[in-house]
Amino acid sequence: MKLLSPLGATCASLCFAICVILSSFLPYSAAFAASEVKEEASRPPEGQKIAPEALFALMLTNAERGQSKAMLNLGLLYEQGVGVPRNFTKALDWYQKAANAGEAEGYLRMGLCYEIGMGAVADMGKAVVGYEQAVALGHVPAMNRLAEVYLNGRGAAKDESKGLRLLNKAADAGDAAAMFDLGRIVLNGLYGRKSEADKARAWFLKAAEAGHAGGLLAAASMLREGKGGKMDAEGALRWYLTALKGGMQAEGLEKAVAELKKIVPAKQAEAAEKAADAWLAARAEALKQTQAQAR
Repeated sequence: MKLLSPLGATCASLCFAICVILSSFLPYSAAFAASEVKEEASRPPEGQKIAPEALFALMLTNAERGQSKAMLNLGLLYEQGVGVPRNFTKALDWYQKAANAGEAEGYLRMGLCYEIGMGAVADMGKAVVGYEQAVALGHVPAMNRLAEVYLNGRGAAKDESKGLRLLNKAADAGDAAAMFDLGRIVLNGLYGRKSEADKARAWFLKAAEAGHAGGLLAAASMLREGKGGKMDAEGALRWYLTALKGGMQAEGLEKAVAELKKIVPAKQAEAAEKAADAWLAARAEALKQTQAQAR
């Protein structure tokens, strides 16, 4: 969402060079989506690796048989150019077919294509229709996207109340991006809300726990500076270490870790390190289980 950042230049200059574990925060990459195919016939045999071209052929075969998940994955493969030359027009076409077959994410991706003009002329009206249909099917990330539409009045009449309701609904459903956006809203007092650092801190911590990359830095910054509550150097170190060990690259990140290690007692620093390692291990295991369930 296009909201003000509470971290100034640090978040503004954030460059994501995410390692394998942090890449699990990005659920719509082609590689991850390909592992999410639910239909028995849409996956390779257990333990067997499949070349990108063979994966594309498998998806095409099953999409043409009417399997909605395969249609969605085929759109992703066309969008990313995996196993086939990149073709945004065909990607949009398969997203539309997946949507028509009842895939909520198909509607979301169709909306995104129309919003940015990928595979078709940009059309916010059509984008909003896609988001609304995805939300009607209960797709949580689409709630976040539609919230932005209403909060900024782009593609629909501005309705801050409706936008905030959608954002809160997405956050309550576990959407980390929505949690992070709510943190920024209450911190900066946007959309008629008064600035409440304590509530912002709580949202950033929830976003961090849920795996939002920006949430890691925001939570660490609030704890380090004592915004919205007591200063918590150990907690700040934990989240900075989580970001650093997870492969994130952000201006001043290594410096922040080094400075905190100078003031945090050795036992607390060790505890922060263990907490960061445990969090990353839990995220990796969750990703592994998700992929196993999809096989």
